[in-house]
Amino acid sequence: MSPKNQEDVDIEILEKICQLYDISNQELNFLIAIDHNFVYEFTKNDKEYILRGGTRHAPDQVQAELEWILFLNSSGVNVSIPILSKNEKYLEIIKHDGKNINAVVFERASGKPVEWKNPEKWNELFWEKMGRTLGKMHATSFEYNSLQPEFRRVSAFESVHTTAESHLDSVKDREIIERFNNLKKKLNQLPKDKDAYGLIQYDFHLGNFNVHDDELTVYDFDDSYYFFFIYDIATCIHETVWYYPDDKKLEFVNRFIPSLWKGYSKEYKLDRKWLEYLPDFFKWREFEIYITLVETYNDKTTPEQHMQEVKEYLPDFKARTESDEQIVPIPGDLSKWFKEF
Repeated sequence: MSPKNQEDVDIEILEKICQLYDISNQELNFLIAIDHNFVYEFTKNDKEYILRGGTRHAPDQVQAELEWILFLNSSGVNVSIPILSKNEKYLEIIKHDGKNINAVVFERASGKPVEWKNPEKWNELFWEKMGRTLGKMHATSFEYNSLQPEFRRVSAFESVHTTAESHLDSVKDREIIERFNNLKKKLNQLPKDKDAYGLIQYDFHLGNFNVHDDELTVYDFDDSYYFFFIYDIATCIHETVWYYPDDKKLEFVNRFIPSLWKGYSKEYKLDRKWLEYLPDFFKWREFEIYITLVETYNDKTTPEQHMQEVKEYLPDFKARTESDEQIVPIPGDLSKWFKEF
């Protein structure tokens, strides 16, 4: 099952999900269909919810995601939590055409996306809050490492998006495949200490949290993997810098990173030795984005509007994966960005 728009979502599946959560499909508003999942929003008893269904991950991986979200919530991290179905289940599995369709309903994250173009909202104080949120998640992941959850998410090294050969052209992309596999080998040899490696959100950026009364609520843990904590920091920096034109990136990052790190350090103390690997994790992010773009480009069912965006970004990310150039120049003395706290 690989829906790309509302018309691709099987009405029979949708009806079954609605029955399990005591809602009508007439109440659903379609949001997106991507990566073998479909997403709707609805309101019930004056509360807003998000319905996610699909086949992107096996049921045990979805169950592991939900257990992680609930643990974060119980540990005081603001996250969009799943709700129980009529069967008292967080995950419902619908059998359809020989496949397992995973269905989950989440409380919608409170608030709205941050107004990043408004300096009264988007400033050092807010960036520090972003860092504190990320630090809280890593502190909680450190605790989670000592537990034995019934279900366990795979590592990023096992993720399909990190298998370059399965998506890239072995001839045209030969150099990229070789560069990525060398990076993957290097990172996989790093020590996976429990104070620096664990279950992470893996996609922490402006598009995956809402803000209400200056508090962040994180959502979309569909990409959660076991990986290095520094990657979450690298992703947050990389994706935020991406919003700015090239001639403004360095000016912004020189303000952004010290505040992000200040907030992060108030919640979690990551050994500073990991900062030297920041360039590698910036590149890991760019390889993953390029592989995903190629996968989407090769999918003939991709909607035209989305395909145009893919075509726009492909050349840039291809060039980035072929080069050692970083999204911003990285100072030789990282204490300029990452001060001791």
